[in-house]
Amino acid sequence: MKTRTLLAAALAATTLGTAPAFAQTDMRVAQADYDRAMSENASAERILSGDVTHAFRQMGEVTDLILDPAGQRVEYILYETPTIAKIYGDDDGFVRWDNIEIERGVGAGLDLRIDDPASAEGKDRLQLTRAEADDRMVSRMIGGDMMFADGQTREIDDILFDPDTGMVKHFVVEFDADSLYSEDTRLIPAAMVSLDEQRGYWMAAQPVTYTYETWIF
Repeated sequence: MKTRTLLAAALAATTLGTAPAFAQTDMRVAQADYDRAMSENASAERILSGDVTHAFRQMGEVTDLILDPAGQRVEYILYETPTIAKIYGDDDGFVRWDNIEIERGVGAGLDLRIDDPASAEGKDRLQLTRAEADDRMVSRMIGGDMMFADGQTREIDDILFDPDTGMVKHFVVEFDADSLYSEDTRLIPAAMVSLDEQRGYWMAAQPVTYTYETWIF
């Protein structure tokens, strides 16, 4: 973060003749950080397209991720069993993040492997009401709004989690929804984001020592 802040300060101090070179360097740093975060963390969108498996058996399709009450980490994974499995008595259920391993699934999805099937529990054992889960359901957060210090709301495109702990690391936000040819998605560190429960959207705090160019990429 300090490196990007120094780059931004240097850019502001340069003459017009040298500014493009600094801008290109800053963009390369930003792109490298973005690519690294996307590769090192687990995408909520990809997990929601995956399955819950045990050995070679598909236990169900992921239907949602539920964050803990503080909104900081994934606590539960909800899944829906295939219709054919329900014929044999299997039912929808959930599993805690601590009991899964992430694997690359078929296509773009990420599968969640359960090594101990006893850790999967029936949906009736999840002691959580709809009202309690509402703001903690990741499927509802994606596509929701995030308010910024400039007064603009922008859409949450994805959420990135630490694959080991389930901690929320970054929000991926679409900055230019009107762009016809390319996406302008940027990473917002989770530490800078909080939920405004009264107004129902997420807020990105922008410290006075930062600008969009230095902390969003």
